[in-house]
Amino acid sequence: MPEFPVTNGVETFSKPPDGYVVDFDHPQQHLVLEHYLAFGIGGPLAFVTLLQRFYTKIWLANGFQTDDTLMFFSWVASIITQAMIIDSVAAGGMCAHGWEMPLPRFEAYAFATYLAGPMFMMCNGFAKMSLLTMYLQLSPHKPFRTAVLASIIFVAVCTATISFTLFVHCAPIRKAYDLRIDGGTCLDADILYMAISAVNVITDILLFVLPIPMIRSLRMGFAQKLGAMGMFAVGSITLATSVTKLILLPQLLRSNDPSWDSAPANVWSFVEANLFIVCGSMPTLRKFFQHLMPKIRHKKAHSLNSSYLIYLSDSSGRSRTTKNGDVDALTSQQMYHEQLASERRLDQSLLMSKDFNTVPESPIIEVTEARLSRIAPASWV
Repeated sequence: MPEFPVTNGVETFSKPPDGYVVDFDHPQQHLVLEHYLAFGIGGPLAFVTLLQRFYTKIWLANGFQTDDTLMFFSWVASIITQAMIIDSVAAGGMCAHGWEMPLPRFEAYAFATYLAGPMFMMCNGFAKMSLLTMYLQLSPHKPFRTAVLASIIFVAVCTATISFTLFVHCAPIRKAYDLRIDGGTCLDADILYMAISAVNVITDILLFVLPIPMIRSLRMGFAQKLGAMGMFAVGSITLATSVTKLILLPQLLRSNDPSWDSAPANVWSFVEANLFIVCGSMPTLRKFFQHLMPKIRHKKAHSLNSSYLIYLSDSSGRSRTTKNGDVDALTSQQMYHEQLASERRLDQSLLMSKDFNTVPESPIIEVTEARLSRIAPASWV
């Protein structure tokens, strides 16, 4: 059985530096407040944005779908990850020195981090698969859909492989967190954590790059394209947290005091886990706020679509109005269907007419080619 140093009659993971006064009841900890803030603010924010996503999809859109299920699994994994680490922080494990906690407390910290690693990886993977599944709804273009499907497979395989490896990287498995087990082997932790960081960065870049060709091909104004790309850029903000953790990783891998040195990376993991949910729920915010504030929605829609309004006129040239006196405004999809219906009515009238030189009166849609070229597709949600 491995031997451990004894400090003040208590077994500890490591020996304290000379002159350090150990206090097992009130160990020195750092970044405790940051952990509580990241969980206490980011957690509820992620939960609220997830609720609005579900409300919008179920009541205002096309119902609960696969991407929503994946996002729910991501949220569950996020809560489990953060709750285990917060429990260790509160118990004096995480954020404390290894020499200032009894060995059983250090083993409890080791068990929490053993579970938190694969759970965080699943949180990451489910969130990204959710966003990629949502990408499939953006365009029927075959090359785009093929690229998205390939990305989904890549993320799924990496998530499953790394998560499973983190669970069984030691033989026996208990050796990963039970320090009293003698013998056995473990995979190199450096390779595992470098693989996780590399996969996170690659998939974050994929999430941002994939929609760019599709957005560029849309028939919308330059400002609108920038706005759409901005939404995906915000959705890929986790790239910044992944890079930050990658920078912190070398110091952590060389550490002889992991419970203390891993605290900064864990704070960023909290931020990243909550951002997965917040950013993944952003595409539904516009529809949710339009529903929540109908007056603002009406004014905004009138302002944004004023150049796209289409007026239905009869043969006298008078605009068709509603009972309230408002001119009917059509979306791009409504315009398309009105065009088809008008053309069918015109063709039928021509076929039924004995004199093809006489075109019967029929409502027409007055819209210029310039306006047609500027009409953007319908909302993605």
